Amino acid sequence: MSQVSENAQPVRFHVQVGLAECLVRSRDELEAVEAARNHFVERMPELSEIIRGISDKEFRVDRLG
Repeated sequence: MSQVSENAQPVRFHVQVGLAECLVRSRDELEAVEAARNHFVERMPELSEIIRGISDKEFRVDRLG
């Protein structure tokens, strides 16, 4: 995962962990993982503890834009 300055414009990322996937807008891969994690917790609150326990490196992040 690369580091991008805070001034970078948000772009779209496809994020996947296990069978769960979503599209998010963020400035870099790490921010995309956090946005995806928040999305998954919102969609599956009963799994929030498990989702928050998943290591960042387990997320597959693909830049789309």
